[in-house]
Amino acid sequence: MIDFRYHLVSLIAVFLALAVGIVLGAGPLRDTIGDTLTGQVQDLRADRDRLRGELAAAETDAAERTTYLEDSAPVLLAGTLADRSVSLVTLPGTSEDDVQAVRDRLAQTGARLVSQVAVTDAWTDPKSQSFRQTFAGQMLGYLAPAPAADASTESIFGLALAHALTDGEGGAFTPNASTLLDLLTSADAPLVSVTTEPSGPADATILVGPRAAEQPAEDVSPKDSDAAKNVLASRVQLAEALATVSGSVTVGAAASDLDLVGAVRADDGAAGVVTTVDSVGEITAAISTPLAVAVALSGGHDHYGFERGAVEAVPPRVELAPAAPASADAGQPSTEEPATDGAA
Repeated sequence: MIDFRYHLVSLIAVFLALAVGIVLGAGPLRDTIGDTLTGQVQDLRADRDRLRGELAAAETDAAERTTYLEDSAPVLLAGTLADRSVSLVTLPGTSEDDVQAVRDRLAQTGARLVSQVAVTDAWTDPKSQSFRQTFAGQMLGYLAPAPAADASTESIFGLALAHALTDGEGGAFTPNASTLLDLLTSADAPLVSVTTEPSGPADATILVGPRAAEQPAEDVSPKDSDAAKNVLASRVQLAEALATVSGSVTVGAAASDLDLVGAVRADDGAAGVVTTVDSVGEITAAISTPLAVAVALSGGHDHYGFERGAVEAVPPRVELAPAAPASADAGQPSTEEPATDGAA
C-alpha cells in the first residue's frame, strides 16, 4: 500500500508541475519566455550569417594566395636546377597528385627528371625478415664506401638504392649501380618498382612521402603498433641514406612524430643530415621542394615549412654553379611529358 501511495503521489506531482507550467507559460510568463526565445533565435541567425561571411572571405583569401603562388612559381623557380638531373623516390601510401605536383615544379626549374622509382611494401615485410637480411648481405659487396658494421637491413637497402640512382661515370651508370638496381627490382617480391625507367645517374634525389597519418585507435594491439613504428623507422633510415650519398630532400607531413618528415626531424641522426619540406599536398610544399634541392646540392641543410620541427618557412634561392655538360643519354630534357602513373 505504501508503494502504491508513493507512485500515486509522484504522478500527481508530475501533473501539477505540468499544469503550473502551462498556466504560467500561457499567462504572466508568456511574453517573457517568448521574447527570450525570439532573441536567442535572432542571435543564432546573426552568428550564422557572420560565420558564413567570414568563411567566404577566408576562402577568397586562400584562393587569391594560391593564384599568386601559382603565377609566381615560374619566376621564382626558373633556372634554379638548370641541367641538374633528379630522381624521385616514392613510398607506399604517397599520393599520385602530390608526386605530380613536385614533377610539375621540377619542370619549371630546368631540371631533368631521369628516373622515378617506388619503394614497395616488401621493403619492410616482417614475414621475410630472414630473407631480407640475407639479401642485404649480398648487396654489401657493391657498396662503396661500405656501411658501418652495425648498419641495419633497411639502412643497407637505402644506401643501395641511393647508389643505384646516383652513381655514374661520364653520364652513364657505374656497373655496381646497375647491379644494385637489378637486385632491388628483380626479386620475386621486389623491394623497388620502376615507375619511370632510369635514363642516367641523378645529381639529387627527392623522397616523397604520404600525407599526415591518422592517429592510431585506442584499442590498437601492441603488435600492430610496433609494426607501424618499425615501418616508420625504416623510412627515416631510407631518407638518411639518400641524403648521405647525394643531395637529397625528403618531402612529406610533419603534423606529428607519426609522419615521415616529423619522424626525420625528431631523429637526432637523420635530422642533422636530411633536408626536409613539410605540408606535402600543399602548393607551398611543391614550390619549396625544388628550392630545397638546390640548397642540398650546394651543401646546405635545413628543415622548411610550417609544421612541427620546421626551422624556416621557405628555402632561400641558391644560385648553383653551372652544371657540367651531360651526355646525350644522361637524361630526358626538362620538357619531357611527365609520367602519369605517379606513386605506387
